[in-house]
Amino acid sequence: MDARKVDIYKACDAAIKAMNRDNVKAFGRLKLADWDEIHLIRTVTSVYRTSARRARQRYYEVAFEAYILAMLLCGETMEKAQEKAEKGITGAFVDQLLEDVDPVTGYSFQRETERKAQRLAEALEAKEDKNAEIDKALRYWSQQLGQYAINFTDYAVQQAFMDAGVAKAEWLTQRDGKVCLECHERDGMIYRIEKIPPKPHWGCRCILRPVRE
Repeated sequence: MDARKVDIYKACDAAIKAMNRDNVKAFGRLKLADWDEIHLIRTVTSVYRTSARRARQRYYEVAFEAYILAMLLCGETMEKAQEKAEKGITGAFVDQLLEDVDPVTGYSFQRETERKAQRLAEALEAKEDKNAEIDKALRYWSQQLGQYAINFTDYAVQQAFMDAGVAKAEWLTQRDGKVCLECHERDGMIYRIEKIPPKPHWGCRCILRPVRE
């Protein structure tokens, strides 16, 4: 199976679109809210926490599907891939990655969620153009959710390779006009699974191909 022809980010992209739709509605309701300062932080925090809770479920689904596709790349049957996915991709797997500091984003998803909620509440108290602050917060929040959907895809792929006994993987770019210089230099390079470098930037869509020795 050709790794370049496998749409490893299919579930990821579907999740990003769904989360964006939900968040546009949720942040839009903030513009219509009539709250006082006492309820401001509570209202804003509720929007972020609800969105984060829904994202967690989507990340589980994204990781589960990416894991299966990666197993198929390793030569496993669909039945075996699903069986291993049920063991390898769990709620604990998702929670740990959301709690840890991520090497691509540079922060913990959980802590950054609370920080973004606090910053928006403070901005709404201080700024006159509240709708502009809400739009800006929505943009940053959507970027965070989208990046983590990519991250969960990548984490699941590496976990699948390890579970399949693959020791090395080849770095492959999309070979299009969007490939950055650093990713271009990595194209075709082979790394040991435990030493695969983190993605060099947000939005990176480079993939890994299992290397059998």
